[in-house]
Amino acid sequence: MIFLRKRFYTTGVTLVELIISLLILGIVLSLGYMFMNRTFMSMERQRQSLDTLHEARYFLAQVERDLREMTRLVSIDTLFKNNLFDEENALFFSMEIEIPDRSGKGLTTVVYTYEGPAAYQESPSKNKVVYRQEKGGVKKPIITKQMKFLKIWGTDGTVFRNRGVGEAMDTYRAYLAPHYYQPSNSAPNGLNDISKIRGVEVQLCMHEMYDPTGKPIKQRTFVTRIYSRVLNSKYD
Repeated sequence: MIFLRKRFYTTGVTLVELIISLLILGIVLSLGYMFMNRTFMSMERQRQSLDTLHEARYFLAQVERDLREMTRLVSIDTLFKNNLFDEENALFFSMEIEIPDRSGKGLTTVVYTYEGPAAYQESPSKNKVVYRQEKGGVKKPIITKQMKFLKIWGTDGTVFRNRGVGEAMDTYRAYLAPHYYQPSNSAPNGLNDISKIRGVEVQLCMHEMYDPTGKPIKQRTFVTRIYSRVLNSKYD
């Protein structure tokens, strides 16, 4: 009988031990939850980043192919500002270009259009979408999400030099200004005739990351200058 009592006493669990065990279990579960939550957040951020890269690459591949084959820029609707470096300058609305028909039957046209909030403002209820439509074809969305803005400039085909070491920004701007299309370009020999556009500069800014509330916290900008093979061969 004494032996049984002693055995029960040595193998039993006291209230203090139970509380400590539950406390340790709670800590382990909390750490596990934090680890899993961080893992899921990391996966979601990676997915957002991949979505950004996928849409940007798809759009740039499409527009680059069209602009390299361009025989004529029919129209371009962007926000024109006198200051080339104005934050809103060249915000894109629409562009129509003429390209060879891929069926080999002469020429056709392709129209790019933007639909979404005015001035590319962020809106929880309205997506910013860029469409591509070939003449007689279906209007297809090629950017559907995560875009911050799209800017497009017409250029005279000049391959621009980089800003020189120690060169004043005003001097560099004065060098660039004549080469960008602006209907009222007042620079000496400034590009103000749409028929003289020989290339296009594209600047696409995409949201790469969002916080848990859905607010954009990181952007990625893609910049490329595309020169029409046909127009530049004629121009040269």
